[in-house]
Amino acid sequence: MNSELRRTLALGQELFNAVRLIKAGFGQIQNIGAGNDFYHLPLLTLASGFERFMKVTLCFRCLEENGSFPTKAIFPSGRRGHDLNLLLKKIRTECFLVDYINNVPVAQSDFEYLNSEGLLAFVSVLSDFGQAARYYNLDVIVGRQVQTDDPDAAWQRLETEILLARKDLMDEIEKNPASNRIRIEINNEVVARLERLARAIARLYTIGGIGSEAKRYLVYIGCFLHLRDAELGTKKYELSGRAL
Repeated sequence: MNSELRRTLALGQELFNAVRLIKAGFGQIQNIGAGNDFYHLPLLTLASGFERFMKVTLCFRCLEENGSFPTKAIFPSGRRGHDLNLLLKKIRTECFLVDYINNVPVAQSDFEYLNSEGLLAFVSVLSDFGQAARYYNLDVIVGRQVQTDDPDAAWQRLETEILLARKDLMDEIEKNPASNRIRIEINNEVVARLERLARAIARLYTIGGIGSEAKRYLVYIGCFLHLRDAELGTKKYELSGRAL
């Protein structure tokens, strides 16, 4: 197998892995509730999935722009290689080209969303988790100075912000504090925000400017690409992330 073919196959496999990890993470978020507060699992899965999705997307962009696969210099080394905030910034600046934003109506909306606080707060928690926070408890155990917040607590604070912004859920807490609907609605809102991130990246593969090679893989990203606004947060995901 020659080097170019090997790299092409690896690129496709990495995209497939990314999509399955993200879908599994969504399923794991939907499974959080009474009797299951294992936030570490979806944080681990989603941080890895979105890191891979963004890196593969940037590889396709490089392939289109330069006519060759990128070198290892395309991504920072060490912890910064897991910095989702940095990767998302590169997606915005290198993939959301001016012609795309100006000529495709949904592109402007996607670009604005990728800069929105409602999304970036969640991306930042996942970014911290990927860089260091996944070892938060071990750092505490060995007396190392922790560099991030407890990731579970950070994620739960964002959930609380969703709750406080929803009058219907606050009213329901007063009437029925044990209502399972409250947890379901919060989980669905979290998934909807991250689905919208996945959809914005997926659109680059078909109507964006990341290249003809990327279009060969539309079947991998169709689960995100074809999501309508009304469907955000409504789909049920497999815990395994298996393809439907």
